[in-house]
Amino acid sequence: MKSASATLLAVSMALSACGGKSAGKTDAAGPVPVAPAVIAAAQPMPDKASPDCSVVLYGDSILNGSYVKEELSMRHARHPAAELKAQRPAWRIDDRTVPGQSLAKVAKGFHNDPRDARVVVIESGIAEGWSGGTVLTHLPWMIEAVRFEGKIPVLTGYSRQTPNDFMTPDKLAGRDRIDDEAKRLARDMDVEFADFGSAGPVELIDEVHPTEDYSLRLTAKLIEALDRVAPECSHL
Repeated sequence: MKSASATLLAVSMALSACGGKSAGKTDAAGPVPVAPAVIAAAQPMPDKASPDCSVVLYGDSILNGSYVKEELSMRHARHPAAELKAQRPAWRIDDRTVPGQSLAKVAKGFHNDPRDARVVVIESGIAEGWSGGTVLTHLPWMIEAVRFEGKIPVLTGYSRQTPNDFMTPDKLAGRDRIDDEAKRLARDMDVEFADFGSAGPVELIDEVHPTEDYSLRLTAKLIEALDRVAPECSHL
């Protein structure tokens, strides 16, 4: 595409060749000016910046969408990362979920873990709840670290289980305690919260992990949270 100056030169030369008149179009005031219109048409149109729809997922088997079958680790076909991509194609997803990953394990290398995603989702923490610990040891500074990087943190709650041989009353109480901790922290630090605890009814495929239907309801809560922090990514 010619530059505006080149176009102006070409137009001037053409007008000179015609004796300073446009091609047969004059009025009482003289030649009809054409050069400005040509110059305007020659200007490049500015590109509209595309929204940054990138997200990194930190979590355990729940956000991974995995479960245990005959002592083998399996993964739902419509696991959270896959379902997020299916329902919100604009999102570029960096799935760093690992079954069994505690919040302490995520935190250990969090400062030095390179990430270029705009949104950072943190779901790990149930291991701390089951063992009688707290998520408040790590989540506050992790949120600050994400914000220091210029990114948007999103916290999730924790999926629910029903009483069984593995899910003792102590573990169930631990889940409820850290869910309350994460929810209060999100409110106090003004962080978007995906309320996994409200995604019932609870349906388990083993003693701990959601069925695919329940997992899809959890994913829906995450999508709702992402739509709130980046609504421009929800309709692309």
